[in-house]
Amino acid sequence: MTSCLLFSPFTLKAPPMIIVAEVAPKLKTFLSHTGLKPLAQAMMLRIVLAFIMHRGRMSCSAAAGAIAAEPIHRGELTRFLARPRWQKHDFNEPLMRMLLAKEKKRGKFLFLIDATLVSQAGKKTQNTFSTGNRTRRKIKKGFRYNKKKVVRKNVHSFTFGLLITPSGIRIPMQIPHRTKEYCQEHGIEHMTTAEAAAEMVRTLPLDDDAEVVVLGDTAYESEVVEKACEDKGYTWVFPANPERVYEGPTGQRAKLRSRLKDWTSLSLKTIRLRASTGKYADYRRLSKWRVGPKMKPRVYYAHQERRQVRSVGDVQIVFSTMKPDLAKATPGDVKILMTNAVWLSVSEVLELYSVRWQIEITQAECVSRTSLYRLAA
Repeated sequence: MTSCLLFSPFTLKAPPMIIVAEVAPKLKTFLSHTGLKPLAQAMMLRIVLAFIMHRGRMSCSAAAGAIAAEPIHRGELTRFLARPRWQKHDFNEPLMRMLLAKEKKRGKFLFLIDATLVSQAGKKTQNTFSTGNRTRRKIKKGFRYNKKKVVRKNVHSFTFGLLITPSGIRIPMQIPHRTKEYCQEHGIEHMTTAEAAAEMVRTLPLDDDAEVVVLGDTAYESEVVEKACEDKGYTWVFPANPERVYEGPTGQRAKLRSRLKDWTSLSLKTIRLRASTGKYADYRRLSKWRVGPKMKPRVYYAHQERRQVRSVGDVQIVFSTMKPDLAKATPGDVKILMTNAVWLSVSEVLELYSVRWQIEITQAECVSRTSLYRLAA
C-alpha cells in the first residue's frame, strides 16, 4: 500500500523528529486524496514519515513511533496492514493519477519490469515456492557428519514495475505472484509473472496518446507481454532468447545465436555511453561519484540488423559486447537485444536498455534497505 507513497514529490520541512502530525501539512493534504477515513490516513501518515525520515532498515516499530506525541503499538499497525480491504481496493490509484497530472514535460514514459524474490524460512509459510538447487556440489570429506544443518528456504515472488515520467517522477507498482496451490485453495485466477507484467502494461494510468517504452529482462520477452504492448501502441526492448529462430521454411530456420559463430564478419559499431549524459540521462538516479567529465564511458561493440523473427514479426536485433578483442568473444559475452522500434539507432537501443538498471536500484531501496516486505509480516 505504501509503495507509491515512497516517491512523493512533496518534501517535509521538519526537524529530524516529528512531534505532532500537524508538522507535515503538505503530506497530510497529499494523503487526503486517497479518500480514506481520518484513522486510516493517520496510519498511512506514520508509515510514510517512518520511510522518509528514518535511516536504516524499516520496521513496524519505527512507523508506530514516527509521531512522538501520538505513538501506537506496532501490533496495531501490523493488524491495520493485514486487513483484507487493501487487497480489494487500490488506494494508490488516485495518488498515482495526481502525480501524473503534475507532469508538465511531454516526452517518453519508461516502464521497467522485473521480478523480486523475498526468502522466507519455514515449510508451512503460505504462497511460497522453492527456487531449487541450481548447482550440485560434490560432498566433501566429513561434510555429512557436520552438525550444522542447512535450512532450506522458500520465497515470496513479486512482479515489480516502475514507471518513470519525463520529468523523473518514479511511480512503483507490483503484483504478488500466487502459486497454483494457493490459487486453488482461495479460488483465485493464477497468473504467471509474464501475465502479471502484461496486466500492468494494459492498466498503466496514462493517456492513450502517451509515448511509452517498456523495458525488461529475458523473463518478460514473451508473447503475452509483447501482445499487451502492441495493443497499447507501446515500444518494447527486451533481451531475446538466443534459441529463438528467424522466419523461414520449416527445418531451415537459423537461431539468433547462429550469428555469433563468426563475430568478425559482422559490421560492428563502437558505441560510447556515459550514464550522466545523453538523451536518457534525466531518467537515471546517479551517485555523485558517477557524474562528471572524468568518468570513463562504457564502450560497446554492436551490430544492428532488421529481420523477421518467428512468432514475433518484423523487429530490430542488436548484438552487443564489451569485449574489445572480438576474436575471443564468446556467446556468453554477447547481449542480444530485440525491439519492435525498427527506427531506433543502435546507440539509442543500448542507451534505452541501460536505463533498466534503475528498477534494480529501486528494488534495493524497497526491499534491502527499507525492509518494506516486513511491514506486512
